[in-house]
Amino acid sequence: MTVPSYTEDLNDIATGDEAIGWVELTGTDQDGKLYNAQGAPAYQDNEYPYIQGLYAVTQDCTKNVSVGSLAYNAGGITIPTDGAVFVWHAFSSPFAFGTYAQGGYRIVLGSGLSDFNVWYTGGQNKGRMPYGGFECHVVNPTVTRDNWAGTHTGTINYVGSAVYVVSGPGKGEPHQVDVMRYGRGSAIFEHGEAANYATIAGFAAQNDNQSYRWGLIQASPYGYLWQGRMQLGTVTNAVHFVDENRNIFVNWTPKVTANFNLIEIINEDSTISMTGFTFQVLDTTTASKGRFLMTDPATLTLDQCSFVDMDTFIFNFSVHPVQIIDSIFRRCAQITQAGATFSGCRFLTTTAASALVSNNPDEISACYFESDGSSHAIELTAACNGNTYYVYNCQFDNYAAVDGSGGNETIYNNSGGPVTIYLYGTTSTISVQNSLGSSTTIIKDPVDITVNVVTTAGADLVGARVFLKASDGSGGLPFEEPVTIENSGVTATVTHAGDHNLLTDDHIEISGASLYQNNGVFPITVSDSTSYVYTMLNAPGSNPTGTILATFVALYGLSGGDGIVTASRVYEFAQPVVGWSRKATSAPYYKTADLIGEVDTLAGYTSTAVMILDQ
Repeated sequence: MTVPSYTEDLNDIATGDEAIGWVELTGTDQDGKLYNAQGAPAYQDNEYPYIQGLYAVTQDCTKNVSVGSLAYNAGGITIPTDGAVFVWHAFSSPFAFGTYAQGGYRIVLGSGLSDFNVWYTGGQNKGRMPYGGFECHVVNPTVTRDNWAGTHTGTINYVGSAVYVVSGPGKGEPHQVDVMRYGRGSAIFEHGEAANYATIAGFAAQNDNQSYRWGLIQASPYGYLWQGRMQLGTVTNAVHFVDENRNIFVNWTPKVTANFNLIEIINEDSTISMTGFTFQVLDTTTASKGRFLMTDPATLTLDQCSFVDMDTFIFNFSVHPVQIIDSIFRRCAQITQAGATFSGCRFLTTTAASALVSNNPDEISACYFESDGSSHAIELTAACNGNTYYVYNCQFDNYAAVDGSGGNETIYNNSGGPVTIYLYGTTSTISVQNSLGSSTTIIKDPVDITVNVVTTAGADLVGARVFLKASDGSGGLPFEEPVTIENSGVTATVTHAGDHNLLTDDHIEISGASLYQNNGVFPITVSDSTSYVYTMLNAPGSNPTGTILATFVALYGLSGGDGIVTASRVYEFAQPVVGWSRKATSAPYYKTADLIGEVDTLAGYTSTAVMILDQ
C-alpha cells in the first residue's frame, strides 16, 4: 500500500490572477437588462478579497437595477456528462443585489459577447448570504436556462459571472470573481494504508489549499461542504478509505443534473469504511441531492451513518462484504440492496415508491421501516422469484393494514412469481401487494416445540434431558446427511453438499466422526447456505474422517422448574421427529421415555413425557 492521493479532474478557464483578458458581456437579456451596465474589469488589486491564488478580478457596481458581468474567453470548452463549470464569485454588499428568483448571482455561458445563456445560481437570500463571502457556483449547460441574450450557438467560448444589482453601492468594487474551471467535478481518492488511510479531512486539506480551491469538499465550521462526484477509487488504483464522525453537507446546486452530486465507489479492491458519518442536504430545492453508487463490488461498511434528504442508493455485493449497520435513511429516495446486508437500520418516510428494493431479504434484520402513507417498505425483485426467505426482528409502521394495491403495503412482490417470507420477532401488521404473476406467502413468527416432563404422579420433573430430532428427511431439514468437517482449534466448520436450510442457534447432531470431540449435539452459527460452525469442548488437533452424518435437532435441553423444555422455529414443511426424555445422571433416576410425532407448520409440537422412577 501507499500513502493516500487526493486529486481532481477540473480544467482551469481563468485563475483571477490575470492582468488582462477579462471582459464585460455586451448583450441584453430577455428582461431588457444590459450586461455591461456596470464598471470595467479591475485587475490585481490586493485591497479586495480573493479565494485562490493572489488576486480576484473585481468590478464596481454603482448603477441601480442593472447587471454587471465579468467573463473570460474559454476557447470552446466541452462540459462532460453530469459535469459543470465551477465559478468562484462574491458580492460584498449582500443587500444591494437581488434574490435568487431575481438572479442576484448568475453564471453566463456564451458563444459570443452578445450571444449567451444565463442561469440564476444564488442571491441575497441563498447560500452564505446575508453575511457574504466567496461561493463556488456550478452550472451544467444542459439544464434549462433562466434567461438569455441573442442566439447562443452552443459553443462555449465565454464563461463568466454576473450580478443583478438592486441598489448600487456608492463606491468600491463589490463584484469579485476568482478562479473558474470546468470538468466532471470529481474529488478523487486513491491508495491509503494502515494508520494513514484516505479520509475526508485529507482531501479537504488539499481542496482548501490557497493554490487550489477546487470547490469540491471544503472544510466549514460545522463539518464539510461537498459538491460534485466523490470518487472513491479509480479503474487503475483502489482506495483504502477509513474515516469516522464526519458531518457532510450536500451543497445547494440548483443548475446541474441530478447525478452531479454522487458518491461513487470504483475498483473491486477498494475498501471503504465510514463510521458515524452524517450526510445532509442543505436545501431540498437543489437539483442534485446526492446519490450513492457502487460501480464495482468493493468492500464497504457503513456503520452508524445518517443520510438525510438524499437521492438514490445502489449497493453492489458479489464477493466482498457490503454491510450497512445501524444506519438511518431519512426522507431518501429508493435504496437498491443488490445483495448488501442491512442490520439495525432505519428507513424513514422514503420519497420513493419503495424504501428498499431487495434481491435477498435474508440479509435484512432488526430494521425499522416507517411510511409516509404512500410507499412500500420492501420491494422484491425478479431475483426473489420462487425463493423462501427468513427475516428477523424487523418492525413496520404506518403501512396498510390489509393486502391490496394502494401503494402503501408493507411488502411489494414485484418478482413475477411466488415468494415465501418467514418473519421472526415482528409485532407489526404485514400487508402485501403482488405484481402480475406474483404471489406472496407470509408466515409470521415461529411455532413452539414444547415437551412437559412429569412423573407418574403428574408432578413436574426438573433436570430431565429432552432430545428431539428429525426422524426422516421429508421436512426439508437435515436427516443423516453426509457432511465434511474441518477443525480449527475448538471451531468445527460443517459443509453440506446442498442447502442445509438451518438457522443460527439451531442444534445439530453430528455422528460418525473419527474424532470424539466432533460427535454430539451442538448449537450452530450459520456461515452460508451450505455451511455452519459449532464449538467443541476441546480442540482435536486435526480434521475428522469417516462417514460423518448431520441430523437436525428440534429440541435439546434440561427441564426447568415447571418441567418444560421448549424452543421456537419457523417450519416450512411438517417435520417428523423422534427422541426421548431421560434422567440418569443424578438421583432420583428415571427410565427413558420415548417421544415421537410431527412438528406442524402452524401448530408446532406439544407432548408430555411421563417418567417412571428407576428403582
